[in-house]
Amino acid sequence: MRSIDSNAIFMVDYETDTSVVREYVTTIDYDRLLNDERNGTIRIMNQIRIGNSSTEKA
Repeated sequence: MRSIDSNAIFMVDYETDTSVVREYVTTIDYDRLLNDERNGTIRIMNQIRIGNSSTEKA
């Protein structure tokens, strides 16, 4: 079983057949967007991991 960092936040720009969308999503929602891209319903144009809620210090 793989571990999922569900605390990460992504900024994602993607294109549907009628519009361009910018969303801030969790890892789980980002995985759903990747699946939609594989299925051909959207095209991800840009994605950036912008942070997480981890309390671990460097």
